[in-house]
Order: sequence, then structure tokens, then C-alpha cells
Amino acid sequence: MATRRIHLAAPPESVDDDPLVTEMMTTRLVAIVPAASLSTALHLMASTGVRHLPVLDGQRCLGLVVEADVVRCLAQAPGPFGEGSPLSVGDICRPADPLTVRMRRSDAARRMEAAGSDAVLVADHGRLVGIVTATDLIRSLAGRATPDTVEPEDPR
Repeated sequence: MATRRIHLAAPPESVDDDPLVTEMMTTRLVAIVPAASLSTALHLMASTGVRHLPVLDGQRCLGLVVEADVVRCLAQAPGPFGEGSPLSVGDICRPADPLTVRMRRSDAARRMEAAGSDAVLVADHGRLVGIVTATDLIRSLAGRATPDTVEPEDPR
């Protein structure tokens, strides 16, 4: 005698509880070149309200520079405000292996955890199209609007 299996449909709110990164990423990218000074990077971050800058050499993404790394290096440099720092953005940028637009929120979280970072870049056919930060993940989990429709995060 055959056993009949009953398949229950998932409630609508749980059908896609792992959205695509494109649904939560920030598309307003502020980038910097590898030869830029660390003080330039910090000024750019402060003036635009971002904490991560993709480092671009032409169209090629070399990595990601993180505010905490910039501040740490400037604090260790001789002179006021790190003016004597011999380092450039390219010296401290972290390698970045961008996610593709078809990847999910869980992929972004796993990549951040594996890299010890709080942000990952998103690319479509090799072209950068966005960034997902830990803040974006939290907003997504909390069911808030996409980052491009809310006020920029408080840099404090």
C-alpha cells in the first residue's frame, strides 16, 4: 500500500526569508583610487557618511578600505592627524571578492564572517553595483526599508 505524503505550503511571509543581496544592498558607491592618502580617504568618508570605500584602479576593483583601518593607521603615524603617514589607500585596502547579484543575504553574512569584515561588495558581470554592510543585514532582518530609501547611518 502506497503512503500518501502531505505537503504543506509555506506561509507567504516565509517563502523567501533569504532575499537576494540586490534587495538590501546600497547602490550609492563612493570609491577611491589606491594612490590616495589616508587623510583623503578619511575626509571622503566623513563628508559622504560612509565607512567603506571600494578601491578602484580604472574599472578594476582592488579591494575595500575600511574606516577603522584608516583611523588606526593615522593614529599610529607621526605628526598631528597622521600627516606623516607614508601609507596610501592601496597599502591598507583589504582584498575583496565581490558577491554576484544572484547571491543571497546568507551568502553576504557568511562572506563577512569568513573575511572578518563588516561589508562585502556586489558585482554584476565584473562591474561593481553595490555594497552590503552589517547595517544593511540588520535592516533586512528587521524588515526595514532598503538602505537607499532611508537616511544615511549616523557615523558616530
